[in-house]
Amino acid sequence: MERRFTYILWKMKASSFILLILMSSQALIGQFTVADYLSAPFQDAEIVGLSKQLEYIDDESFKSPLFRELEVRLRSNDFNASPEDFRLRLGFLNPMEQRRNKSYNDLHSEYLQSKYGFETNLIIANRYKQLVHHYYLEEYIKLLNNEIIQLSIAHNQLQLENLSLKDLISTDEAILKNELKRKDITAALKILEHSIYSIHNMKDSIGWDNFNMISIKRIANIIFNDTNRNSNEFNLALQELKLDEEAYKLKKAESWSNIGFVQAEYDTERGKDINDHLGFQLGISLPVFNVDKPKLQREKLDLLQNEYELQQIKDETESDRYKLQETLREHVWSYELVSGKLVDFEKLGENLVYDDIEGYLALIKYIAYLRVLKNEISLDCVNTFIELLSLSGQLTSAPFVNYISDDLSPIIIENKPDSELD
Repeated sequence: MERRFTYILWKMKASSFILLILMSSQALIGQFTVADYLSAPFQDAEIVGLSKQLEYIDDESFKSPLFRELEVRLRSNDFNASPEDFRLRLGFLNPMEQRRNKSYNDLHSEYLQSKYGFETNLIIANRYKQLVHHYYLEEYIKLLNNEIIQLSIAHNQLQLENLSLKDLISTDEAILKNELKRKDITAALKILEHSIYSIHNMKDSIGWDNFNMISIKRIANIIFNDTNRNSNEFNLALQELKLDEEAYKLKKAESWSNIGFVQAEYDTERGKDINDHLGFQLGISLPVFNVDKPKLQREKLDLLQNEYELQQIKDETESDRYKLQETLREHVWSYELVSGKLVDFEKLGENLVYDDIEGYLALIKYIAYLRVLKNEISLDCVNTFIELLSLSGQLTSAPFVNYISDDLSPIIIENKPDSELD
């Protein structure tokens, strides 16, 4: 009996090795790298629109003119085409409005850059999650293939030796469930690949053969040291509030836009000398009545509400960060627990003298269960890691790195405006 199971174990390892070779050879045909996908040009409508706005701000001038208006007046004393009085009026623009307009446009440019960084961060986070999902689905299929091979060898041996009917049925049931599960995972993988390829025009397969996924230990070391800063959403909301406050100040300055005028006159019928014909007028507007005051008061009230909402966003994102960090700690603890058990039982499998088929089948199933569970927990860990990085905006903070590579290799993100997205 011992010899028989030794032969089974050898055959099982040989089949697994052959399977890995076949899968590796398939993966080498037409691939694009993880870095290629992360740095692919953005195609989302909003990010393209923001790029156009930033280009427009850089190319166009938003400087206010010195004068509010230029007016030419003609006057005739009777109903004919011969004017007797000529007037040229220049209306001054409030200097405060000029300064506020410049300040608003500077802040508007900064806001668009922040908005661009925020949207870019969301896009990159989604790409990371697509890649991570794809990686672990492929790992899941490998684990299912390996378990099916092991169970199939045992199933054949049970039939040849006319051993326990109960074990035969149990093994066949396990093979069937795994085959159905593999079919479902393969379908999910195809749907995910279709989304990746169709949206980002990637025709080849993702190359995982030479890629080292980030380890859970490395994730734990990074995440609990580098994400204690304001969230990306809070920073954008803060920038938006500053822009709204500056817009209010601009409108307030515009409500006193007309501060006065200077007017030059030439009257053809007055006096004989040139100085008798010339004259001027100077007008100054007194800030007593402001028809825009009710509207400005309503906008001031809205700003007070926005300040409260900003604090609410900060509290919510701090709560989200705490929840994600605690969730990650739980995932790391679970990963270490399952990994330890897997090591123990894989070592037991190497040294065990198989004297009964029932124990052998139980060991196959339990090790397969631990491997799948470890794969699922790893997926949860990496996804939570990406969510934490996305929350703090680190995914698009320079220098750009591949956060799912174990060596955190550098990458280049395209479609980035000239200004930094820190």
